[in-house]
Amino acid sequence: MSEANMNKKKNRWYPWAWSTRGFALGVNSLLLMQVTFYATESVGLSPELVGTLILISKLFDGISDLIAGFIIDRTNTKWGKARPYELFLIPTWILTVMLFSTPESMGITGKAIYFFVIYLLINAVTVTFLSSSEAVYLARSTTDEGLRTKALTVAGIMATLFPTAVSIILPILMATWGTQPGGWTKIMLVFGVPFTIVGLIRFFCIKEIDAAETQLETKEGKKEQEAISFKDSMKSIAGNKYLFILSATVLLCAVNNGMNMTTGSYYFQYIVGDLAAMSTIGMLGLLTPFVLILFPIAVRKIGGMNFVRIGLVTAIIGNVVKYFAGDNVPMILAGSFIAAIPGASALMMIGSIFVIQCMDYGEKKTGIRVEGMVNCVYGFATKLGSGVASGILGAIMALAGFVSGAETQSASAITAIRWGYSLVPALVCAAMLVILHFYTLEKDNMKLGAEKE
Repeated sequence: MSEANMNKKKNRWYPWAWSTRGFALGVNSLLLMQVTFYATESVGLSPELVGTLILISKLFDGISDLIAGFIIDRTNTKWGKARPYELFLIPTWILTVMLFSTPESMGITGKAIYFFVIYLLINAVTVTFLSSSEAVYLARSTTDEGLRTKALTVAGIMATLFPTAVSIILPILMATWGTQPGGWTKIMLVFGVPFTIVGLIRFFCIKEIDAAETQLETKEGKKEQEAISFKDSMKSIAGNKYLFILSATVLLCAVNNGMNMTTGSYYFQYIVGDLAAMSTIGMLGLLTPFVLILFPIAVRKIGGMNFVRIGLVTAIIGNVVKYFAGDNVPMILAGSFIAAIPGASALMMIGSIFVIQCMDYGEKKTGIRVEGMVNCVYGFATKLGSGVASGILGAIMALAGFVSGAETQSASAITAIRWGYSLVPALVCAAMLVILHFYTLEKDNMKLGAEKE
């Protein structure tokens, strides 16, 4: 088979194989967003305690992410540099099942310790290595920028379709099995077993290409890469201003997503009065794939980050509409519909493109290419954002007098839930827009490239 035909064949299957681990982990992330609801309604922990434990666990991520990035930058196996860490998907799902299977025999202190340790292992170890190796794996599996964009587009679509399907089914299972002994364990196993198997397809199907092809490890380049110390790596990262702008934005994006998902369960439980009705909101996720189809065109016409900015504007408008909806489900649907086109979450779905751009910028700026540690800074921001969302929610609900497991809540608690589901995400999206005003990386990369030539 000629090289042209081989490349054509790869262009067909590569994006689909690449997407498998992404949507498997996406489903896992969706389920973990319900951990606060599970811990307060089924385990009996207070929302402020849960929020504090989650936020503290995220502080450990800062250390673990740097360690993971440093290890990945120095990994050299027969499978490659980043590919081996795909296998961390297996313990991620095992620990998730354990997290939602907190033993009833433990007291409040025992349950809190159990919850903290398992949640910490998921986020500070397994998910850390998965997220820190993501962009490195993409950069080393193909040098074709067009194929990378296509792969991330397909991955974004699949990472929306499958979690959307789960978000439609999950509220129904939560309203039925979630109230039964061992029900949450059954829910996790129903999703965990098949998505672990499917999520490993990428590991078995996509190999890292030869080092010479990537132009990252020529004889001279390899020596230079081996000579990079931890201090030099940190110095290169410190000088990469766009990495910090991107990370700050994705942190807020994770806060937005976390607030919407976590508070949504409380909103439909206590304001709408029907938790299962939340599945109607999940159906709106089916719209996102059609929007993401426009992403390759947007990259060529207006730039990838401008595509994200449009999504933030619609997200602000949609969340404001939700604030005035009350228990009016059609109006909640309308606000959620506006917020989902293309939505703030578009940044996280296509984030690897921007991470690779940050890698290129750092290399052009400092002459040192740092991959794993650049990606780990981005990954840490994502995880810290979800922790901040839980911390904010816990603090707001504690101040408002929320009572775990109560059939009804006070007026102040209801107001807090309304704000957490609408105005807080709107304010977060507005802050993201302000930060992205300073993100001009695509223009600067072109300028640095021209100067180098």
